[in-house]
Amino acid sequence: LHMALTEIAFTAQETPSPLNLWMNIPVYDGGGLDYLPPVSKPGDYVVFRAEMDAVIAFSACPQDQVPVNGADCTPVEAHFEIL
Repeated sequence: LHMALTEIAFTAQETPSPLNLWMNIPVYDGGGLDYLPPVSKPGDYVVFRAEMDAVIAFSACPQDQVPVNGADCTPVEAHFEIL
């Protein structure tokens, strides 16, 4: 993400903690984690409203080590729209 942001002359001082929208990673009392298959389905979406100027960067988090991407770990498209 840092490299991608340099293409728009934006230098991030640090990588912030991600907003995890589609992966199913529950956090338990005591801080333990699980990496579970996603509960999202094709066509699911989210709408955000920026109340100030914002730079948004996102990653598909591609990996196949744990089941967070489901059984069908193949490339998919991601779209955004400015309303």
